[in-house]
Amino acid sequence: MPRCSPPSEPVIFTIADDPPRPAVDAAIRAALRSQRTRLECVQVDVLSDDAWPEELNSVVEVAQARLRAGRARDITLDLDPRDDTDFDIALALGPYTIGGTGLSTSGHIVWSSNDTGSSAGFELTPAEEEDVRAAITAAGGAAEHLVTLSSHRLSRKSLTALPVGGTTPGAERWTPPHGFRAYERTVRLGTGPDVWTAASTAVLAWGVKIRSGFTVEPSHPSGVRPGERYWLVAHLGPVQVREPVEIVATVVTDQRAGFAYGTLDGHPMVGEEAFIVHRDQAGVVSLTLRSLTRAGRGRWRPLFPLVLIAQRVYRARYLRALGGGSGS
Repeated sequence: MPRCSPPSEPVIFTIADDPPRPAVDAAIRAALRSQRTRLECVQVDVLSDDAWPEELNSVVEVAQARLRAGRARDITLDLDPRDDTDFDIALALGPYTIGGTGLSTSGHIVWSSNDTGSSAGFELTPAEEEDVRAAITAAGGAAEHLVTLSSHRLSRKSLTALPVGGTTPGAERWTPPHGFRAYERTVRLGTGPDVWTAASTAVLAWGVKIRSGFTVEPSHPSGVRPGERYWLVAHLGPVQVREPVEIVATVVTDQRAGFAYGTLDGHPMVGEEAFIVHRDQAGVVSLTLRSLTRAGRGRWRPLFPLVLIAQRVYRARYLRALGGGSGS
C-alpha cells in the first residue's frame, strides 16, 4: 500500500546545549518513536563513550550477542523498526551510543544520535515536533530545548562589526563611525497615513529584504526584536548564499520605524545595515537605508570586490522595495 507524504515540509531539529540529561534521553527516544512509521532501517553502534547505564545492561548483552553471531567484525547493529524487539533495542541504546542513524524509506537520514547524546539531529514534521517537545517537558526539560539546527548554529556565532549599533536607526541625523565604508540614501514613498501604516509594517517584517529577493529564516511575522538572529538567504541563480545576522537595534514610534542588523561570523562582509521608514510633519513618508561595510573574513576576504558589486545591485532593489521613487 503506498505511503502518503507528510502534510508539510519537515524541519531539522537538534537539542540545545543546556537541558537536563533525562530531557536529552527523552528527546532522542521521542524523535525515534514519532518517526517509526517512516523509517526503513536504524543503525546503532553497540559502543558508548561512557559506561552503559545499569538498567540497559540486559539490552546491551542482547545487542552484543547479535554482533557476535554475525560474520563481520563490526560494532554496528542493523535494526528493523517494524520489528518490536529491534525497535526496543534502538530506543534503549539510542541516547548512549557513539553513533546511531535512522534512514527513511526514501533512503535519507532523518534521525541521528552520536557521542552519547551530545550530538543529535532529527528531521521532524510539525506533529512529530509536538510529540518531542511534549516528551522533553515531561522529562523535566523545557519545550524550547528542542531547537532548529539552523538557529542552533546561529547561536554559536559572534558579532563581527564593532561598535554595535553604528547605524543608529533611531537617530534622524547620522554620523558614521570611522573604519567602514558608510552609505546612506533616502527615497520618498508617498504621503498620508495609509502609506505610513503599510510601509512601517512592511519594514519591521523584513519587507525590504524579502521583496528584494531574500529569504529570511526563521520567519517571525510579529516583527523583529533586538538579539534575535536570522539567516538571510540570497538566491543568485542556482547558488544560495546564507548570511548570518543579529538584530542590534530597533525603533518603533509614531514617526519612525525600523531596525539595524549586524553581521555574524561567516557573513560575506563585516558591517551593519539599517532600514528606517519615517514621516515628517507634512505626512511625507520615506525610506532610509544606512550601511557600514568592511571586507569579510576568511574565504570571503578575496571576494570582497565581487561582494561590493552584489551590494550595489541589492541596494537598488532595497530602495524600490517599498515603492520608493526619487531619492536623496
